[in-house]
Amino acid sequence: MIDQRFPKTLRLKTPEQFGRIIRRGRVATDNTLVLNTLPNDLGFSRIGITIPKKAGNAVVRNRWKRFIREAFRTQRDQLPQGFDFVVRPRRGAVAEHAAIRKSLLGVAWRATRQRPSGDVKS
Repeated sequence: MIDQRFPKTLRLKTPEQFGRIIRRGRVATDNTLVLNTLPNDLGFSRIGITIPKKAGNAVVRNRWKRFIREAFRTQRDQLPQGFDFVVRPRRGAVAEHAAIRKSLLGVAWRATRQRPSGDVKS
């Protein structure tokens, strides 16, 4: 079973880290999330979450953050490793836990242009 804690080492914290990934990284989107990604040399993936005020009031923005953190924390073993991710909601999307979980996996693999292990190319 994977360790499901969310220590500070798995978080992006500084504005410089966010800016570098947004400026130089790849972008992938779907109906729920927008994800910027850039390879790191750490061997594990980190996440940064940014929720604009246009997403809603504080309650709504905190719900988005909670759901995105939970999706990252519980699916960390299924995500591409060795990348930094900056995640934000797509304009007009609604914070639904199941949709965010599914979306995070899809956009992360698409942004890194890798295939998840176990997928067979047809």
